[in-house]
Amino acid sequence: MTAPVDPVLLFDESGRMFILHDPALADALIESEEEFLEGYDGQGRPVRACGEPGNVSLALIAAGPQGDKVRARVERYYAVFATRHPTRVPPREADLVAFIRAVAEDWVEE
Repeated sequence: MTAPVDPVLLFDESGRMFILHDPALADALIESEEEFLEGYDGQGRPVRACGEPGNVSLALIAAGPQGDKVRARVERYYAVFATRHPTRVPPREADLVAFIRAVAEDWVEE
């Protein structure tokens, strides 16, 4: 399987979203495998953290995109956590890759 492509959308247990623009930086930004619940690469494929603390990387766990799951996670994030976002409405791009890129560019830190 190939490596995850950027940007990567990561979600913790509470549904908060984090954007990783370069999957190669996972080691510097993710402390352990348990730090996030769910993640998707720039093509909508699910990813997971793997490795020991200090040596964490991202790995694809399925080859196919999971667009409905990605969109549902993002929708929940905007509805619950994006209080600083002017509209609290996620991007509406029909193409999944364009949608993920738009989310990464539109993201507002809580």
